[in-house]
Formats: sequence, C-alpha cells, structure tokens
Amino acid sequence: MNQLQQPQTALTEQDIVQAAMADTRRIMRSGIILLLIGLGGFLLWAAYAPLDEGVPTQGVVSIDTKRKSIQHLSGGIVREVYVREGDQVVEGQILVTLEPANARAKFESVRQHYYGVRAMEGRLLAEQQDATEIEFHPDLNVVMDQLLVQQQITTQRQLFHSRREALNATLASIKTEVAGQEASIEGLKNVLIQRGLQLQLLRQELEGITDLVKEGYVARSKKSELERGEADLSASIADSRARLEQTKRMIDELAQKANLRQQEYRKEVEGQLAEVRREVQADAEKLAAAKEELGRMDLRAPATGQVVGLAIQTVGAVVQPAEKLMDIVPNEAHLLLEAQIPPHLSDRVQLGMMADIRFSAFAHSPQLVVDGRLKSMSQDLLTDPETRMSYYLARLEITPEGMERLGHRKIVPGMPAEVVIKTGERSLLTYLLHPLLRRVAQSMTEE
Repeated sequence: MNQLQQPQTALTEQDIVQAAMADTRRIMRSGIILLLIGLGGFLLWAAYAPLDEGVPTQGVVSIDTKRKSIQHLSGGIVREVYVREGDQVVEGQILVTLEPANARAKFESVRQHYYGVRAMEGRLLAEQQDATEIEFHPDLNVVMDQLLVQQQITTQRQLFHSRREALNATLASIKTEVAGQEASIEGLKNVLIQRGLQLQLLRQELEGITDLVKEGYVARSKKSELERGEADLSASIADSRARLEQTKRMIDELAQKANLRQQEYRKEVEGQLAEVRREVQADAEKLAAAKEELGRMDLRAPATGQVVGLAIQTVGAVVQPAEKLMDIVPNEAHLLLEAQIPPHLSDRVQLGMMADIRFSAFAHSPQLVVDGRLKSMSQDLLTDPETRMSYYLARLEITPEGMERLGHRKIVPGMPAEVVIKTGERSLLTYLLHPLLRRVAQSMTEE
C-alpha cells in the first residue's frame, strides 16, 4: 500500500514547484505592469501637470518712503543730544542741537550791515525826492529801539541835513551872484537911459549952433567941443550896452551852473542809490540764508518714528558737513521688499507679476509662504558697493491676502526674505528635459 502512494507524492512536489514558479511569474508580471502603469502615470503627470516657473532671489524688507536721514548742511559742534538709539520721536521733536555761536555771529554781522544799507537807502530816497525828512524802511521801524540801529539812523539824518545844507548853500551863493548881476543890469539900464537923453540933448544943441557957426555968431571951437562930447557919449553908451550883454550872459552862466550842480547832485544820489539797492538785495539774501542757518542749529525729526543708526552721543563732537547723524524710520510707513534681479534674468520679469515670499525669520513657520506683487523695477543697472555686482532693483508689495496669511506676525525693516517671482508655468517633464534638450541643441551646432 505504501508502494502505491509514492508516485502520487512525487507528482505533488513537482506540481508545487511549478505552481510556485507560476505564482512568481504572475507576481513579477503584476509588479512590472504596476511599475509601467506608475511610470506612465508619472510621465503623463509630468508632461501635463503645471508647475510654477519663476526667478529666485533674495530680498529684504524696506520702507516705501525710505529712512529719513538726519544731516546738517554746514556741520558744527554738538551742544546737546536729546535722543538715544531706538527712541521713539514725534515729527518736529528736537533731536540734536549744535553750538550756535558762529552762526549767530554771522547772522548779527549780516543783519547790522543790512540795517545800515537800509538806513542809507532811506536817506538817498529822501534826497532823490527832495523830501524834507527821511522815511525809513519798515524793517528799521520794528527795531528802532536797538542802539546800533538808532546810531545808524542818526548818522544818516545828520548826513542828509549836512548834504542838503551844502547844496542849498551852493545854490544860495549862485542866487546871490545872480541877484548882484541883475542889480548891475538895472543900473546899466538906468545909465543907458540917462546917457541916451544926454546924447539927444547934445545932438539938439549941436544942430542948433551949426547955422550960427556958419554965420559967425558962434566960435567953431564950440561946435568941435560939442562934437567931441557927442562922440564920447556915444562910446560910453556902446560900452554900457556891451557890459549889459555881458552881465546877461553871466546870469545865464550862473543859472546853468546852478542847474549843473543840481544835476550832479541828483546823478550822485541816483548812482549811490542804485549801488545801495544792489547791496540791500544781496544783504537780504544773505540775511535770509544766515537766519535759516541759525534755525538749523536745532535738528528736528522729519517724521514720527524710531531713531536708528545714531552716530553721535558726545557733547562737543565735531559734525562734518552733510555727515549722517542718524536715521528716522517712520512708524506709519508702508513696507515693501527690495530684491536684486540678475541682469541675465531681467527680461523675464515684468511689472505686476506675482511672487512667493518666504520669511526665514519666522522660525516657527518655516513653510509659510505669502503672496506678493512686483510693484516697480529700476530702469538701469545698479551696483552693490560691497560686492560690486550689478543688478536691477525690484520692489515688491505684499498683497492683502498675503497680509492675512501673516496674521499676527510682524515684519520689520531689514528682515530678510526668499523671493520667487513667478514668470509662468511649465511641466515637470519640460523642466527635467530642458538641460538635456539644450545640450543636444548646442552639440548639433558644433563642428
């Protein structure tokens, strides 16, 4: 009975081996089919599933209006520092005061010279207009109580009266001479009238004795004497007439002399007035500049914000012209991200493109990505002063949705960020094959 069962047992082992091999082949086929299906599905997904394409770069949070740098135009010596690093200040608050001694001395010097030329201008205007008193500029009227201004006004009034008296004395002297000459004219006129009458009577007498001389009743010497008298009298009349004309010419010359003196006086006044007005204008500009410089001794906050980068803390320190003393970061300033775009990628970036922004400073949310939008981009290359690398400056703003994703997290100026500006979409397969296809294209162009 055992002999009959042995062949049946051997057949069973062979069947088992064959069945096992069949199962193995079936499992391998199933695995290969699954692998092919998975690979095909992956390739199909890689070929058609869209992935974002973008330009990666590093960014930093910045203020839209930039920091407000505190500088002084001309520099000076620090008198007092009222703030410390990190202090909150309000707009108009005094931050630093510089020593005003030099600026005040310059201001006073310019102001006193300005008052002096203003007083001179008032005197010259009065002389030009033949006024009896000087009417000074309103700038002098408001400081009339100052001793130096009073001295300048007194000096100009004295000069005004002395010059007016000198002119009047000259004109009065000429007028006196004219009056004397006019009196001489009247005298000569009377002489001419009297001598004219004498000549008329002499001629009548000469005419009356002419016939008597012929008849011998009167001596001829008498006639000759009368004729000599007539000649002398005619000569005297001619001389008086010449003197009369000469006197009239002298009066005309004196009148011209008076007019010339007045013209010279007026010309002198107008010339001085033009020069003084130029000085007044120049001094007015200098005074405004000196006043502004004196007012700049107090450096004030241009906006409400925080003091950062304080460079001076010592009283007596020397501040160089245009030296930056500190920055004010405005509290209400709109924050942006500034990113550097490499020149070879600039053609792929356009305004309005969306961007993914990741803030590495948020250690508890390393996967947090917020949306941003490209707001502006520089039109020309800039150069980093430290690395000497050229770049285009891109400025991005966080969208309202991105701000909602930030939630309670606060971003501050200077915070670094990773930025990817989305330039389009492409499949994973295109991304994987792109280097190979580019290399193939390059190799086919090689000789």
